[in-house]
Amino acid sequence: MKTKKYYRLLLLLGLCQPLVSCQDEFLTQLPVGSYSVSTVATAAGIQQALIGAYSQLNGTNDWASYGMNTPGGAMIGIMGGEAHKGSTLTDQSWMNFMERYEVNTNSSGANFRFLYNAVFLCNTVLSILPDVKDITEAKRAQVAAEARFLRGHYYFLLKRWYKNIPWVESISEFRVPNTDASGNYINIWPQIQADFDFARKNLPPTQADPGRPNKWAADAYYAKILIYRANEGESPNGYTEALTVLNDVVANGVTTKGQKYALEANYHDNFDATKENGVESVFAVQHSANDGTNSTTNGNMEIRGASGKNPEAPGMGRGSGFYTPSQWFADHFRVDEKGLPYLDMYATNPKGIKNDDGLKSSDPFVPETAPVDPRLDWSLGRRGIPFLDYGVNPGANWVYTPVESGPYIQKKFHIRKSEDGIYQMAGTAFNALNVNIIRFADVLLLAAELEARVGSLEKARTYVNQIRNRMVQNSSNPANWVQNATNTGPAANYKIGLYPAGHPAFAGKEAALKAILYERTLELGLEGHRFFDVIRFGADVEEFNAYIAAESQTRTFLKGAVYTRVPDMILPIPQEVIDNSYENGKPTLKQNPGY
Repeated sequence: MKTKKYYRLLLLLGLCQPLVSCQDEFLTQLPVGSYSVSTVATAAGIQQALIGAYSQLNGTNDWASYGMNTPGGAMIGIMGGEAHKGSTLTDQSWMNFMERYEVNTNSSGANFRFLYNAVFLCNTVLSILPDVKDITEAKRAQVAAEARFLRGHYYFLLKRWYKNIPWVESISEFRVPNTDASGNYINIWPQIQADFDFARKNLPPTQADPGRPNKWAADAYYAKILIYRANEGESPNGYTEALTVLNDVVANGVTTKGQKYALEANYHDNFDATKENGVESVFAVQHSANDGTNSTTNGNMEIRGASGKNPEAPGMGRGSGFYTPSQWFADHFRVDEKGLPYLDMYATNPKGIKNDDGLKSSDPFVPETAPVDPRLDWSLGRRGIPFLDYGVNPGANWVYTPVESGPYIQKKFHIRKSEDGIYQMAGTAFNALNVNIIRFADVLLLAAELEARVGSLEKARTYVNQIRNRMVQNSSNPANWVQNATNTGPAANYKIGLYPAGHPAFAGKEAALKAILYERTLELGLEGHRFFDVIRFGADVEEFNAYIAAESQTRTFLKGAVYTRVPDMILPIPQEVIDNSYENGKPTLKQNPGY
């Protein structure tokens, strides 16, 4: 149910001043209303405008860009090899080209209008804030810090997808070039970093509302920006500074409620609507449903596409079967006799996890008996394994289109069947499950990465083991290890071990980084990280083409696909945006390389 008045959408939010044109041709945004400055330039009014900026966090309810701007990052998972588009080849066909790394400049997916609109709402708050008279200077600074945190977040998403983008601060002039006077692309990383730096210096350590970022969330995000900049070779001291910041977050960071950051006792607690905003949540998008508000704007938008067609299946048949986990992703969870992953993927063990691909639910099938990491069955649904309180997964009957989708279904964003009508409005595909943008496990793995790069390999191993140890412990608890149908033991041959001292995976920098990237896939899979993680680790050409080679054996729509770093690591700037950027007969925007 989750009544969250803080996130309810208000009609007067984020719109244009009456004397300023709102027809933002550069971004092709449409006006959705108007306000007067005198109405908003009050303590109450500026909070309403700020809520308008927050309201964009859960993404756009638009099939034409499904998974592009939603916090769960479905398209990041699809392009990162964790999942297939799913559904049918003709449904939202633009996604097929993104999965094959064949995006063109007119793709519906190459649409950043929504995110620039979110930036506009943040800029609106910042432009009006100086005129607000009835707040203290401390409160003014906090409002500015929240608005700049949000703007930094939206620009971060834009920067990762499109890279060569303009920095727009004005609420009246949008034809801002993405090149300098010499025609070279500008770089807005410094401005994004500055927004998070301001936020971390002006946000309080706790907040009354769980959805508002605190000082520690801003610290973590600031460190993440430093890491991305250093990954791209433009910040020589970025890794060192980021490690210092993250060490402080790990040692002293607290949630908005003042609880010290920690890993949740049970892995799936991070995806349980009844246990949200807990000790592992650093910054999360707050969703609500069945609380009197509009579930189609306030609910989790990722799940509305991921649910299947069977009313007895997870999602109650209200979705379209998108975002289906791949065999390549599932095979990452294979482990050896010590419970450690095959970091060389198929070189040591070429046998993938057994599946029921091509079988009917009425055909006999025995699930995999070889050992697997227990996080597998909290990440995806597979035949023969219980799925929350829906019963044992019957296989093909729960998959929307098995030929296009493969044998698996998404699990992390589904709520329990018994929660329908409570955390999901009956009859809709939108639930109230929050989505973590940053959780503490991510912070620990970022810290491990930095230790491997500029610090201690032993400490990097310790951080990775800290993540893995959560699943090592408490194996008999059905909230931690999925149990069989009779709740008398584990549902599969689960095994997970810790990396011992002296293990080759942490014998050197490159080996450690490979192990850490692999652990990020296991821990954070299908949460909107992997595509960009693989790119920034410099493993994209090898990894994504290996994925294509493996998956195209059964998913023939991938045959002939090829990933190349340029242009496929970023999307094209939408052609309609370039066409609308003309000034004095020339476009103010330059297309990305390779498009």
